[in-house]
Amino acid sequence: MQDVYVETVAAINFNNGIVRMLLVDQDPAVLMTKGAKPEDMEARLKQQVLMPLPGFLYMLSVIKGLMDDPKMQEVINKYTELGLLPSQQQGASEEDSAAA
Repeated sequence: MQDVYVETVAAINFNNGIVRMLLVDQDPAVLMTKGAKPEDMEARLKQQVLMPLPGFLYMLSVIKGLMDDPKMQEVINKYTELGLLPSQQQGASEEDSAAA
């Protein structure tokens, strides 16, 4: 099995029964450049994952189970307290701004 580190999912597309997830990261060589600002860097396509719709839906149920786990909720709350994740209120206000 091969491990692949990615920062996030940039896009999810569905066509002809296949879900395509585009996974991205930041180029470490650019990050190491003097004066590089991570917030100004563009995401780089790292890998894509293709799966049939039933597999994608099963994956969503696995993720929901993980998110409902009290231990995961504790970790998320701790990350939020440390400012590593936006608070739910902050996320909601950003969504409202984007919708306007």
